[in-house]
Amino acid sequence: MEILEAWAPQSLAESWDNPGLLVGDADREVKRVLVALDVRDSVIEEAILCRADWIITHHPMLFSPLKKITTDSPNGRRVLRLAQAGISHYAMHTNLDTAFGGTNDTLAALANLQEVSVLCPTCQQDGQPNGLGRIGFLPEPMALGEFADMLRQKVGLRHISIVGSREKQVRRVALCTGSGMDFLEEAANQGADVYLSGDIRFHEAQKAQDLGVALVDVTHYASEVLIVPVIARYLREKTALDVVESHVDGQVFDVI
Repeated sequence: MEILEAWAPQSLAESWDNPGLLVGDADREVKRVLVALDVRDSVIEEAILCRADWIITHHPMLFSPLKKITTDSPNGRRVLRLAQAGISHYAMHTNLDTAFGGTNDTLAALANLQEVSVLCPTCQQDGQPNGLGRIGFLPEPMALGEFADMLRQKVGLRHISIVGSREKQVRRVALCTGSGMDFLEEAANQGADVYLSGDIRFHEAQKAQDLGVALVDVTHYASEVLIVPVIARYLREKTALDVVESHVDGQVFDVI
């Protein structure tokens, strides 16, 4: 836990968030870790099959307090299943979105952005301003359609949604992984040509049109599952743990 929080301190998390050790014993020895985006039933079974002691995820399994832990609720069943299997669950959520090298920096690197800076500075990390979102420049201007198709391939989507003319030339790119439309106006204020995020709704898309900012919906899942190999690589570099990356496809949306 100390090694993980050296990268993404819990102090960086949003006030409503619930990162950290959510199920398990902090004093129990850890030998094998499974890294995933979410704790779903299939991920728990995967952890049991690979004999993992810990599941580390981006999304916390628990947000709201549980009044009872029974098999009547999905999360109740999951907590009991983890306890029965002796598996702990640790989450790195908005603290990892904010942390340098976390989800937002990972997406910025995948989009080939240069001169990257923090979109919404709200705190300090290692003496530097930090916060949610990133903004930077493409090496050269690109047509929105070409840029979106490049992203579609890189994040592994069969289809991708855009708002704006496919021919529009974009170079200044802002982004926030997951659900980041709260920062659309800030992206516009900083001169972004296009904003990348997930969970984009109809009226938010209309607002982007009014602001003159194109949108690319990289989906909540695809924009954040990118962090799984990054967490795994960090643990392999910093520890002697056996680290396994989840093979569960947690994308819940499909296009037919």
